[in-house]
Amino acid sequence: MIHYLLDTCIISNLTKPQPSASLIAWWSKQDDESLFISTLTIAEIWRGILEMPTGKKRQKLEQWFAGSKGPQNLFAGRVLSFDEKAALAWGEIMAKGKNSGKPGSATDMMIASIAAANGCIVVTDNEKHFTGIKIINPLNKQ
Repeated sequence: MIHYLLDTCIISNLTKPQPSASLIAWWSKQDDESLFISTLTIAEIWRGILEMPTGKKRQKLEQWFAGSKGPQNLFAGRVLSFDEKAALAWGEIMAKGKNSGKPGSATDMMIASIAAANGCIVVTDNEKHFTGIKIINPLNKQ
């Protein structure tokens, strides 16, 4: 079974009032056991919620985040951490990017390294952020 590590933008897209139809179609074909998120995605989502102004939208997102459909509950047992193996992969990915003149952002490359350390393919629509990394983009309409 192929394992996928979902980038933060994928989870964010799913929380929109009108999520991408192509993403929903791709998602519906996947086994839950093949879909993972990283601790960094949880951090990025939580930070995004906390940076919002107080109001109904933020309150709704806070409730979603803490609820049964929030990332920690929805992906219980399938949240991957930036551990020692991922740290070593990150060092290689960052050095390779710098040496090729195409350095990636530290956070995106941490997500890529978590994927590499756990045998996952990154699922993202930020293709330019993951140059040289094995990804799929279910939002790509090609």
